[in-house]
Amino acid sequence: MKKAELSYTARMNDMIKANASLERAKKSYDKKLANAVKLGVDQMTNEERLAWLKTVPCDEYGFMQDKEAIKKNGAWFDLLIARQNLEGAEYKVQKAEEQLNKAEEAFQSVKAEEEMMADAKMKEALWEEEFEKEQKEWAKDGINLMKRYEGMTPKGQHFMIYGNCGWTMRSRHCVTLYVGGNVIFTSGEFWRAYMEIKAR
Repeated sequence: MKKAELSYTARMNDMIKANASLERAKKSYDKKLANAVKLGVDQMTNEERLAWLKTVPCDEYGFMQDKEAIKKNGAWFDLLIARQNLEGAEYKVQKAEEQLNKAEEAFQSVKAEEEMMADAKMKEALWEEEFEKEQKEWAKDGINLMKRYEGMTPKGQHFMIYGNCGWTMRSRHCVTLYVGGNVIFTSGEFWRAYMEIKAR
């Protein structure tokens, strides 16, 4: 799980960074937009800007001489760059979120699998503990319980008890008993099977 957890943490950090970058981009965009609105170039398209530039006086080298025109042109470009940065930041957040979701799914999947394995181990440990207790109880009557409902009778005969899966309610609560390779009965209650084993 460590690898999946580290990947999830890394993607979470990427998401935090992407959101922080987006917040900075939003603030920058809002600032540039306010300036562009103030100078009246917030709605200006590039074609309109190029047409407008033709009306702006320039020197022999093509540089604008009007300070107000320079401010407007600069504000237009600042807004353009800020908008592109904002769109880029939004895209990064989207990608970071996708990667985070994938990492979280992988992490939760591994976590669930490990929890299931831990639960299985716990159940196995409880089963072994119960079996040991049962072995001690059966040993009091001289019965050597080697597996769950299989072992040796006090006189050394091998026995096995099988649960029935019949159609009737009685059959479902009864068992089949084998001792020494012979069928003793096929539909007896568990206490009867125990008493038969104890006597053999």
